[in-house]
Amino acid sequence: MFHHMGGVPKIIRFDNLSPAVKKIHSKGERDLTDTFERFVLHYGFKYEFCNPGKGNEKGHVEAMVKYVRNNFLLPENTILDLDQFNKTLWKQAEEDRDRPHYEKNILQSKLYKVDQENWLMLPEKEFHCARYQDVRADKYGMVTVDKKQYSTSPRFAKQLVRVCITYNTVNILNDRNEVVVKHSRLYGIKRKSMIWQPYLDLLSKRPRAIKYSSIYNQFPTIWSDYLNDCTEEEQKKALRLLGELLKNDDFSLLNEALQTASVHGHPSVDQIKHCFYTILNQNTSHTTIQPKVPLPRVPEITRGLSHYDTFFQKEDQ
Repeated sequence: MFHHMGGVPKIIRFDNLSPAVKKIHSKGERDLTDTFERFVLHYGFKYEFCNPGKGNEKGHVEAMVKYVRNNFLLPENTILDLDQFNKTLWKQAEEDRDRPHYEKNILQSKLYKVDQENWLMLPEKEFHCARYQDVRADKYGMVTVDKKQYSTSPRFAKQLVRVCITYNTVNILNDRNEVVVKHSRLYGIKRKSMIWQPYLDLLSKRPRAIKYSSIYNQFPTIWSDYLNDCTEEEQKKALRLLGELLKNDDFSLLNEALQTASVHGHPSVDQIKHCFYTILNQNTSHTTIQPKVPLPRVPEITRGLSHYDTFFQKEDQ
C-alpha cells in the first residue's frame, strides 16, 4: 500500500491484530511480534493501538470497510489470481477519489494531495514480509509447515531444511539461502504440495535406483507398471519426459496420454508425448489407416526373453 501511494503516513492506528500484538498487559502495554517491529523500523512510522474491543475508537475505518465491501466486492467475485484481482481494486480505488468528501464537500482527490505533503519518504526497498523456519524433512524429503506437507528434494531427506513462508508461497532454501523449490502456500482442505522435478531429475540420471527409491510407490500405478517394463534407456527418457511435462502432482493428463499411447502395446516416450499434446490441445486423434491391398499376417511382438525359454523347452522335449 505504501509503495502504491508513494509515501508513508507519520502515525498509523491499529487494531490489536495478532500479526502485530502477541500479548496485552494490564496497563495497556503490549508485547509486539518481531515481524511487526521490523516492519515499523523499516518504514519509520509511529503506531497507536485501539483499546481491546473498542471498535468505536476507529468508527470511520469500520464504516469504510463496509463501503469497500458493498461497492467493490459485491456481488461475490470468483478469484483465480489474488495478485491480479488486487491490481483491479487499486484502479477502482483511484477512480473512487473523484467524489466529494462526506463532510468537507471537497473532492477527495484534492484532500489526498494535501495528505501527501505530510508523508514520510519511502525506503529504497520494500519490506519483505516473511517468516523463516527450520524444519526436519522426513525420509521422503517432505517437510510439514502449519500441518501441511511440502516436497523438497531427495538430497534433503532426514535433514534440517530452512523454509521461507509468506502469505502465498512456501520456499525451500539451501544452506546458501537460495530457493531450491517454490510452492504455492496451501489453504483449505488440501494437505500436500508435491513438486516432482527435483526427484525426477535425480532419478533420470540413475534409473536403476527407481525401484528402491521412496517415491516409486507414489507414482500412479499405470506409470509404475510402464516403468517396470522399460529398458534402462527408456526409463531415462520417460523420467525426463515426466520432469518436463508434470505440473506439481497432477498426473491426470499424463495418465490419459499413457493410456491412449498403450492401446497398441508398449509405447515409446515420443508416442506418449505426442498423445499428451494431442489431449492438451484437444486435437482429433488420427484413425487407423485401412490398406486397400491385403497384408501378410504379422505375429504379435513379445517383449523380453520369455518366448525364447518356451522355444527351447519344446526343443528339449
